[in-house]
Amino acid sequence: MFPNELSDTQATETNDTLQKSRTGWARVRPFPSLNVWDLDTVDDGVLSRLPMFLLPPESENKSEIIRKEREQWRQLVKQPHMWEHSDFNEMTQANSMVSDKVGHAQLHHEWDMIIAHGLGVDHCGHRFGPDHSAISHKLAQMNTAIELIVNAIDRNDKPTALYVFGDHGMDNKGDHGGDSPREVDAGLWIYSNRKWHSKESDERTARVLRNAQELISSNALGSSFDQDLKESWWRNTHLSDDYKSASGEHLFEAPELRSVSQIDLVSTLSLSLGLPIPFNNLGTAIPEMFASDNDSSAEWGLLSVLRLNAAQVLRYIEKYVSNSRSHGFTDDALRLWNDMYNQAEDSYRELADAIGQNPKNRRQPHIRELEERVAAEYFAFTRMVLGSLRQMWAQFDPVLILAGLGTLVLSIAALLALYAQSRLRSLDIIIARAGWPCISGGIAGAVVFRALSSVFVSSGLSHMTSLDATVAGLAMGAAATFCVALVSDSKASTFAFVPQLQWLAVTPATVLNVVAAVATIIHCLAFSSNSFTFNEDSIVLYTVQTLVLATSLLSVRAILSSSAGPKRASGTRALVCSLLILVLNRTLAYSTVCREEQLSACTPTFYGAPSASISTVYLAAANVVM
Repeated sequence: MFPNELSDTQATETNDTLQKSRTGWARVRPFPSLNVWDLDTVDDGVLSRLPMFLLPPESENKSEIIRKEREQWRQLVKQPHMWEHSDFNEMTQANSMVSDKVGHAQLHHEWDMIIAHGLGVDHCGHRFGPDHSAISHKLAQMNTAIELIVNAIDRNDKPTALYVFGDHGMDNKGDHGGDSPREVDAGLWIYSNRKWHSKESDERTARVLRNAQELISSNALGSSFDQDLKESWWRNTHLSDDYKSASGEHLFEAPELRSVSQIDLVSTLSLSLGLPIPFNNLGTAIPEMFASDNDSSAEWGLLSVLRLNAAQVLRYIEKYVSNSRSHGFTDDALRLWNDMYNQAEDSYRELADAIGQNPKNRRQPHIRELEERVAAEYFAFTRMVLGSLRQMWAQFDPVLILAGLGTLVLSIAALLALYAQSRLRSLDIIIARAGWPCISGGIAGAVVFRALSSVFVSSGLSHMTSLDATVAGLAMGAAATFCVALVSDSKASTFAFVPQLQWLAVTPATVLNVVAAVATIIHCLAFSSNSFTFNEDSIVLYTVQTLVLATSLLSVRAILSSSAGPKRASGTRALVCSLLILVLNRTLAYSTVCREEQLSACTPTFYGAPSASISTVYLAAANVVM
């Protein structure tokens, strides 16, 4: 039961049972999810169908408890028309939840995994903010649903776990997408109908996490990581900050809470379901989920899981390095990762030797202490890799962002000044006038920006390199002095042509220029819409092809309206170039890199194979040539 963008394929029903297929979901119900003013459609769609899986059929169990719970589920659904869907029709239909091959009993007994994504709280935050009464109503609805789910899985004979979590938080206005603590923090609650941890296992897990924290913080590279990777506990201060006295003192101390990264959910769920961790996931399994040590004859579950996890992360790094010459990993980072993994493997072999042939040795205190140390080393290794890659791949540098915006603005100003001057004088004169100022300004800008970069880096505002500072300063200095040199020319003002207004005469060429400018502005505004962003590739192709086609029509008009001469020759060249661009654009459209949201209707071809992540040499060369 997904929102609309995540709908998957339906598995085939065979042999009067739900098909256990790895290629798709047995039941998928997508609901419209992009209208933030609609607080109930997605939630009602989910809550109306969950009882089909969680509650036994009425014919199988007519107890008063089940009857009351069924009625509670019905009361959670706010829109009565939801029950008019064919899923709730007693007569089975094609693609309905219950079919002629799969009845209510199979739905209840044979499901392995259910994913239910509610959006009401998220939409409510966007529409009203987090302090509106509507939020309280939606949270109460979710709390009741969670209570009913817990009751259902407690009656289930199969070991079942319930994960309740959000993918983000919200700020004081109900929005998200930034990096404030309120936006990036979300709750995680896990419940099971079987005992899966104890006080002793929790204490062992805590020692593993604190030992790993010491290993990470003691390393020069690890000490620079984000706090969530260095520490496994944190204080929810952005919540306690809302409760202060008149003097500004906190009315209560924020509690210390266990913290995990969202990326860890992938590896945790995979191993919990008996599946391998996806190749490109860099998360670490949540230790508490595997720390039970009831079986003294077997290896400690947490140690086994973390060793598998570490081997998967190392395999990803090795494959990435072997398949990409420009991987960007420093020799020091690669050496550190290998040393940490090898140290953990050496410790594991030491543990195996200490246990020897007698499994009872696992209960000895020094063996348990050694198990915890080895587990901490594996945990520290996976976190060290994640922290290093986060610094390389997922850091936002505000100074470089502002430098890029400044370069963009100054470059546009320089182009406008060049365009204006080109209508008044030849290009040779413009170059002679602004060339040397442009070069000297670029050099001066590079020197100044490199001097400032040391201040930015030492204060923690930026992690730019000397090359970054040089290029940014050179670009901004050159563009700025180029504009100043042209605008300050007293003999031919950059804007001297404006009063003449000849350039505003309505001609096909000026109309095309206006249309091109409008199309560019619309393309920029398109990023305010998720749907346009998802389909940017086809939108850009359509817009560019339209403009080029209009240009080719103007070229044909110039050819037909002119006899032999320069104008006719220019029109012919423009027509040939336009047709060539049309063909190249259409050819390039067959080289695709798909967004995740497009995968059901898009096949990536840029890499040569759907499973590849790096383009072959001949495909890359073909794209460059085109």
